[in-house]
Amino acid sequence: MYLLAHLKDLIEYKELLYNLAKKELKIKYKNSALGFFWSLLNPILTMLVFSLVFVVIFKFKGIEYYSIFLLAGLLPWNFFNASVMGGAGSIIANSSLVKKVYFPRELIPISVALASLVNLFLELLVFLVFIIVVGFLSPKYFAVFKFLPYLVILLPILFLFSVGLALLVAALNVYLRDIQHIITILLMVWFYASPIIYKIDGMVPPKLIPFYKLNPMTDIILSFKSVLYWRHAPNLNWVLLSLFYAIISFLIGYAVFLRLEPDFAEEL
Repeated sequence: MYLLAHLKDLIEYKELLYNLAKKELKIKYKNSALGFFWSLLNPILTMLVFSLVFVVIFKFKGIEYYSIFLLAGLLPWNFFNASVMGGAGSIIANSSLVKKVYFPRELIPISVALASLVNLFLELLVFLVFIIVVGFLSPKYFAVFKFLPYLVILLPILFLFSVGLALLVAALNVYLRDIQHIITILLMVWFYASPIIYKIDGMVPPKLIPFYKLNPMTDIILSFKSVLYWRHAPNLNWVLLSLFYAIISFLIGYAVFLRLEPDFAEEL
């Protein structure tokens, strides 16, 4: 009931949430010549670097159109990474606002995730254009458009999971500023522990797979790759497990945030 009461407050402050997210986007691209185009260039450049390293240099084989395989996992990861990293420092970055005006403080890290969601939509548009180009070479990839409606399920799960962690680290970082630096390292390790740049089959030792599957991002990434790369419906077990992790992440993150939030102004 306590959490539900705060969720109702968020609805009342929806206009402020919109403005905070808008401010996040403006700050991110302030004084940038390319502006929003960086949202489009970032995944493309990352794709080119990894493709060069793994396909050209190390002769990585066994994955058709590795660029699509990589982007299908990289796009949801970029959103997750930006939401958590941005959320970690969001309360401190808005300390003057927190100390002067009352509003639900959780709006700040949530607005960071919303701004990242806008970037994700832009990146998905670039991905679909890329799919069209590849489709002329291999028409079977046009089938991806048939399964795009599954993103209506997957995107909210990814958003909920990311917001939960963003709320958690945002609150902890107010009291322990090292959290932001620790998160940077953990996310780097987490990236390579997730099936983004490689397949699980044949690359992860079978005896380690049960432990590997404990990684919440594993099922989320695999679900996105099912839709965007393998061109079929995501495994129901993956989706349900991802939903479970997302709900747990949000409940824990939100509960910790609300517990620590009353002393934010004093700590800042």
